[in-house]
Amino acid sequence: MTTQTLLVAQAVQHYRQGDYKQALKHYQQAAAKYGQHLFKANVQLCEQKLNGKALQPAATSLPQANTSNSHALAQQLEQTQQLLEHYYTRTQELEYQLQDR
Repeated sequence: MTTQTLLVAQAVQHYRQGDYKQALKHYQQAAAKYGQHLFKANVQLCEQKLNGKALQPAATSLPQANTSNSHALAQQLEQTQQLLEHYYTRTQELEYQLQDR
């Protein structure tokens, strides 16, 4: 298992277990090593879970739009986390298939 896979695997495992502080730590390490843009959503999602509130979008003059945007952003981040977990699992399956050859 590569270092990159290990960092992400640990982050995913901690996130699934509800240990958002450790998940955040591992996502931040992965982001620093491989690029902030790759893990930005995951870091935000962990921070959101740790703060116990929805992410706040930039201020606008319509309060109702903020609620809607915040909810949409939270859903998008949750979907991103689910996709990351899916791709990680699939990567593991493919690695095991290569090892069996």
